[in-house]
Amino acid sequence: MIDTHAHLSRWDVYDHADELVREARREGLLAIINVTMRLNEVGNALSLVSRYGGFVYTALGYDYGGFDIREVQEIMRVINERRNLIVGIGEVGLDYSVVRDRMLREISRHIFTKWIMLARDLDLPLIIHSRDAEDDVIKLLSRYGPVKCVMHAFNGSKEQVMKLLELGCYFSIPPTITRSRQKRDLAMMLPLNRILLESDTPELGPSPGEVSRPVHIKVTLTELSSILNINVTELSNIIVENTLSVFQLGKR
Repeated sequence: MIDTHAHLSRWDVYDHADELVREARREGLLAIINVTMRLNEVGNALSLVSRYGGFVYTALGYDYGGFDIREVQEIMRVINERRNLIVGIGEVGLDYSVVRDRMLREISRHIFTKWIMLARDLDLPLIIHSRDAEDDVIKLLSRYGPVKCVMHAFNGSKEQVMKLLELGCYFSIPPTITRSRQKRDLAMMLPLNRILLESDTPELGPSPGEVSRPVHIKVTLTELSSILNINVTELSNIIVENTLSVFQLGKR
């Protein structure tokens, strides 16, 4: 099992990230992919990779609700300079539930386009957050791709899922599948070779109000096994192969 989306470098998580990593190892996880959303997380992210090389990997991204072009440029500079340590770009994306102003949405689209182009040019997967902006995400991926993409905790329509599958996207399923009809329905729409696991640590825990941890991908896997009527071990092997295919872990 591999957790493809955990915020271990975030300021409110980093002080106990070592404990979360040790727990994940004890519970049989093969790897964790850390994701970032601000420049001030980058040092923490690279430190985790240094301490837990071969187990903790990192993607670097930028807050979908942010508009600091200089910060975006600096994160992009780090990605280019430390490309050998970076396995993906993210978390990035569009969130129109947060960004409501028309002009600010235009800036968000401009920044997201830059991320798509960087991911394409560096051949890195793009980890995408999308809320109430799915049609624009699809439009921009279609226009500026092709790019490997992972839709994080996606909650769009079936039609949008089908369009994203046509674009080659994968979908990471969080622990909220235990209590979300939408996430269960999503899982049943997806081909087995497009499913990934994510904890979204510390968000999206299996129970309301529960802080998520990387180890919670075991809960997601068990739930998926039941929903899809597939043996847990067989499903785990398929999802690990999916993850290795997207992120090329150990090959960078």
